[in-house]
Amino acid sequence: MEYATRFKKIYKRVDPHRSTPIRTIIRKFINSLPPKYVELLTIMRLTTLAEAIEAAMDVEASQKVKARKRDQAYIVDTIEELRHEIHNLQVN
Repeated sequence: MEYATRFKKIYKRVDPHRSTPIRTIIRKFINSLPPKYVELLTIMRLTTLAEAIEAAMDVEASQKVKARKRDQAYIVDTIEELRHEIHNLQVN
């Protein structure tokens, strides 16, 4: 997750002495992600930035799998519709 790397670099520049409470850092990281990630990550009670980043990467991966499955289902449905149309054309 490229964003996590950028976030950590900015965090180190903004708070070099790491005086900001970790809960605040985690909250800022999570709230800057896409809304579909925020809802899932907020309920996880993450305690470190590393945990938050890992969880965000897991959510991102699961979203990609879900989208891929949805796309595959659409393709299968489309193929079935085309088969049906071809069959109807051959019969007529």
